[in-house]
Amino acid sequence: MLHSRIAPLALLTLSVAACASPEVESVPDRLVFSTYTPSNWDIYLFDARDGTSKALTSHPALDYEPTISADGRWVVFTSERNGSPDLWAVDLTAPEPTPRLLIASEAMEDQAALSADGSTLLFVSTHEGNADVYSLPFRPDVVQSLEEAQNLTQHPGGDFRPAFSPDGSRIAFSSDRDTPPVGHVVFEFARQREGELYMMDAVGGEATRLTTMENWDGSPAWSADGRTIFFYSAGGERHGPTRGAVTQEGGFRIWAMDVDERQPHPVSPEGMEALWPTVSPDGRVAFATRSEDGYDAPWRIVSVNPDGSELRVEADGDRSYWAPDFAGTTMVAHGPGPEEDVLPGCGFGGRMLDAGSGAVRFAGEQPLTMLGIRHAFSTPPHPTQDRVAVQCGGSDGRRLLTATPEGDDPQEVVRLDPDMRPNGGPIGVKWAKDGERLTYMSGPFWGFADEDADVWTVRPDGTDARNLSLSVAANDGSPDFSRDGSKLVFRSGRSGRFDLYLMSQDDPESIRQITDDEAKDNFPIFSPTEDLVAFVSDRDGTADASGNLDFDIYTVAIDAEGATSAPARVAAAPGQDAHMAFSPDGEWLVFASERGGINDEEPLVQEIFFGPQMYGEIYAYRLRDGELIRLTHNKWEDGAPFWVGPVLEPSQR
Repeated sequence: MLHSRIAPLALLTLSVAACASPEVESVPDRLVFSTYTPSNWDIYLFDARDGTSKALTSHPALDYEPTISADGRWVVFTSERNGSPDLWAVDLTAPEPTPRLLIASEAMEDQAALSADGSTLLFVSTHEGNADVYSLPFRPDVVQSLEEAQNLTQHPGGDFRPAFSPDGSRIAFSSDRDTPPVGHVVFEFARQREGELYMMDAVGGEATRLTTMENWDGSPAWSADGRTIFFYSAGGERHGPTRGAVTQEGGFRIWAMDVDERQPHPVSPEGMEALWPTVSPDGRVAFATRSEDGYDAPWRIVSVNPDGSELRVEADGDRSYWAPDFAGTTMVAHGPGPEEDVLPGCGFGGRMLDAGSGAVRFAGEQPLTMLGIRHAFSTPPHPTQDRVAVQCGGSDGRRLLTATPEGDDPQEVVRLDPDMRPNGGPIGVKWAKDGERLTYMSGPFWGFADEDADVWTVRPDGTDARNLSLSVAANDGSPDFSRDGSKLVFRSGRSGRFDLYLMSQDDPESIRQITDDEAKDNFPIFSPTEDLVAFVSDRDGTADASGNLDFDIYTVAIDAEGATSAPARVAAAPGQDAHMAFSPDGEWLVFASERGGINDEEPLVQEIFFGPQMYGEIYAYRLRDGELIRLTHNKWEDGAPFWVGPVLEPSQR
């Protein structure tokens, strides 16, 4: 049996790339992956006396989730300026307030809370795998280690958004620990969760469940007397992400609950979308809300009395503001920073290349420069590392473009019918290993087996487009080129279910079926040596609470005569695994997985996207011994990794 473990990451400076072996010096190894993050967030300060505001941070990386100490001196926030979410602090009394790192960690640290006396820091970390609540003394004068922190929750479920009671004796938090995943009604390859509120002693121990409402109950905030907890909750039925209006009746509302009686009642006005409650010094409940104008409307901070009366605007303007916190007359929140329209009509505000990327991580002994490409799913880079394929849509049609990782020099390759369904393509774009052609699917990716979709290839300049699918009554998709570009592997519904097939690029009639199972097989890829095809399947999956099976990674061997082996499962674990890629030497599989759970509450993990973190993080799996390494730690959806480097011959390995 293969040995599997989560190995610690080794974060290094970019100079480490120069230490690679001679074989990789000419083309440094990179791990390029898609990341669905906001474009830019900064921290803002607001003065309640005159309504003025100013930016506390101005950095190309994401700064978010601020909290302010009760004495108004310190602002603690999350920043990704070092490549992953870390906690930073700013002294507002300093002549030139400068962020300073609080914790040295390779994991995610986020969602900070300070005790009323300022002595203790609560936060969420993935230090031990899944998201737990940790505690450390608040010492902004030194950089602390997580080895000194206390894991308060120690639960295999995800624990989020801790909040101290006013006297510091208890904490409230949200968790999905008692609500198992269910099948996502929109995305077949995803699962979704629900969360409730819990309470425990501030020193740890057994947690008491406080709510039993449907969907997410989250972001608890205590009243000044410690008798009431305010939180948001989604009422009615709600499943799946949305753009625009929230899909549940009543939307997200702010609720109040007596800690002892535990009978929640709504506080925010009905029909007002409301999240992130906090209690101001004058006892009012402030929260972020958005008008009924849809997802393009900015969020603003408003407040009401605890009984819901006297709505008052705390922060308004052209930009959105989220996650407020108060100290005296000062309010702190985060919101968008400066943006630029990188790819007009494609929804890329800010840089395509994620500002927090560039960190160097290890897979085994191999250093990998991690480069996150924002909003560019299933789009590996050009083999020379200078181009990324981007799929986007607009009123003028759905497009496939190539651009540099920074979004420069956009070139249109394909433009499809503007009336095509949003998931109608071009989807699953892959480059041929020589960079001479691209392949993609056109048609409904989430369609039925007999719903028409086709596999295409095209030159990067848009010429010589070829439809390689011979059947009009099958859903063909997820194509990948062999190393020499002569063959394609793809999934097809032509058998009445989704199986895998091989074909010659020059002879589409050469189609040969290589898997045959009632399960759904998808996302096939060739190994560099072409003797192995990796894919995902739910054939042996773990059932969720809805009875839906999760997807695991499998390989099927192909010998010199074309014979195939029985599929073998690798890296098996509860949770979805998908979007694999081989390392250039064929030793590793990198893939996206939700096996570590989600790392934040469900709602609004992105500015416009309500829903669970579907895949979550990037992992590396060594095929020969089963070593498993987690490469990313954040609350965004990371997917479609691609290991860029020279393909090594056996003598070079």
